[in-house]
Amino acid sequence: MKTVRPAKRPVNRKSLLLTTIIGTLLLLGALILFMCIEKVPQGYQAVIYSVTGVKDQTKPAGWHIISPLDKAVHYPIRTQTKEYQNLNVATSDGKNLDMDISVNYHVDPTKVVKIFNKFGNADIEGLENGFLRTRVLDGLRQSVAKYSVIETFGVKTSEIKKATLDELQNNLTDQGFIVEDIAISSPKADAATQAAIDERVKANQELERAKTDRAIAEQNAAKKKIEAKGQAEANEILDKSLTNKIIKKQMIDKWDGKQPITIGGEGVIVDVNK
Repeated sequence: MKTVRPAKRPVNRKSLLLTTIIGTLLLLGALILFMCIEKVPQGYQAVIYSVTGVKDQTKPAGWHIISPLDKAVHYPIRTQTKEYQNLNVATSDGKNLDMDISVNYHVDPTKVVKIFNKFGNADIEGLENGFLRTRVLDGLRQSVAKYSVIETFGVKTSEIKKATLDELQNNLTDQGFIVEDIAISSPKADAATQAAIDERVKANQELERAKTDRAIAEQNAAKKKIEAKGQAEANEILDKSLTNKIIKKQMIDKWDGKQPITIGGEGVIVDVNK
């Protein structure tokens, strides 16, 4: 028995073509929409620009629809920490040192367009490794150059930090970068410089020890002088109080009744029966 198969329906080419076109348009629309979505991370602000120029209105954190012809550059408006290691500086006495510095900063949200107009579409990492690094190095060099190598390692550390921070704030605030604080590590010197520093520190310690010993000796001498003066004054008062009559009476009181006692070169016989 022969099986009868159902006849195939004729393909509607127009319907297939229409479906293909609609699918393509939907896919293209979705792609364009995806290209128009700009996500600005939390703590950042975006500058929008195109071939026609930069737009005055910036975009805050969140999702935004922009033209597919537009692009965005994100700038951090919350605190960022950037570390710069082994920055070479020179002291006032010509010693070369390497120092590490950590900078806490953020971008002024009111000046992000100004930053873009000055640096173009350079991202924040490019600015940190270029413009900011140059300014930080210059500020640190100017501060360290005022002090000797011994001062840099010791008593002038806080002054160097303050001077560097002031220098960075003065130079970068108007540029749109707000420097909040900095931390400077201990300087790193070559072997010869470190040996000279150690010798100098040892000499200063010995000098301070000698000053301390001298001060103690002076205090002891002053104390003995005061004690001697007091004893001399006491003796003087005692001498003035011992008249001849008092001395004679004291000697008579102490006579044991045996031989006459001599007082002041005179022989005095005391009749104890009276």
